[in-house]
Amino acid sequence: MHLESLRGRKNKKLEGKKIVLGVTGSIAAIESVKLARELVRRGADVVAVMSEAAKKIIHPYALEFATDNPVIDEITGKIEHVELFERDGKADLLLIAPATANTIAKIANGIDDTPVTTMATVALGSGKKIIVAPAMHESMIKNKAVAEAMEKLKNLGVEIVEPKFEEGKAKFPEIEKICLHVERALYKKDFEGYKVLVTSGPTYEFLDPIRFISNRSSGKFGYEIALEFWRRGAEIVYVSSKDVPFSLPDFEHVKVVSVKDMLEACLAHKDCDVFVSAAAAADFTIETKRSKIKTADELNLILKAAPKVLKEVRKVSNCKIIGFKAETGVGDKELEKIALSKMEEDRIDMIVANDVLERGMGTDDTRVFVATGKRRVWLEGLKMHVAEKIVDIFSEDCL
Repeated sequence: MHLESLRGRKNKKLEGKKIVLGVTGSIAAIESVKLARELVRRGADVVAVMSEAAKKIIHPYALEFATDNPVIDEITGKIEHVELFERDGKADLLLIAPATANTIAKIANGIDDTPVTTMATVALGSGKKIIVAPAMHESMIKNKAVAEAMEKLKNLGVEIVEPKFEEGKAKFPEIEKICLHVERALYKKDFEGYKVLVTSGPTYEFLDPIRFISNRSSGKFGYEIALEFWRRGAEIVYVSSKDVPFSLPDFEHVKVVSVKDMLEACLAHKDCDVFVSAAAAADFTIETKRSKIKTADELNLILKAAPKVLKEVRKVSNCKIIGFKAETGVGDKELEKIALSKMEEDRIDMIVANDVLERGMGTDDTRVFVATGKRRVWLEGLKMHVAEKIVDIFSEDCL
């Protein structure tokens, strides 16, 4: 029980879930120990299953230590595959990471001659969820037979986590990316069928080719809210000046620079069901000079009011809207008053407000006031956890 202090430390999104981690004979198997630990950090109970080839890469003791469970490296009279993956079996999901070309081809063609492929055969027959994270040389994954096997798995309902293509290899996907796929597969789906548009981060209004006006927004909160909706089954359009670490299915990233770019992107997706206006978009714009402004003792700038993205979207869409309001140096009562006024003025369904002088802009944690037509509440903590509570409230009060 040495993992109890670790379980659920990052989040509890996999709490109560049993995940079988299949490890096959790729050199990327060395990453499976880290992956197992990360799943545990999210609350999961992890059982590792290894092929004979995988045992030549890492020792079963490493995965036993990482999971705090005995490793299955052969199918015995206990019929482990049935115990875990029959319809009333104990396991919720089979994650094969890494998956070799050999393993992928075997599963696609119903061959089960290793503990991992036997688990997959039963899981497929029982309709249990399966996620596969391939890792191999790029020439192998581009082999027509392997590509067809992967497509066959998709048609059977198996989810594929796209690998990283680097240095002529289809490398093991980012561990965070794999975990997000697992979370989405096992998470509640109260937003399945919804299209959610999320803006996030600052905009950049250029004075000249090398200078701009912006703010300290990191985009972290908007990204966490987008991920929370995505876990719950929504199709996401994420409009931000900030990069995203990797691609996800049903998660479109529209990269923007200026508030004008952000507005155009949002209007192009006015058919959304939910609009989350979390970006710290510029309040002012300026005409950009074509060449670098020369250094001077004094510089006068003429700023013009920027269009308000939320207001413009409301003009053309009847979607549900979550608005954000940032203030500095105001007390709680005044912030509540400002937030409720904005909620009424902009005709929005939920308002999230905070004093960014205190914390929130550029930090990992935040403290916010949240209001809907049904409740008023203060939330505090890491942005990931606050984002989950915000989406919970929105689901309960605004759908």
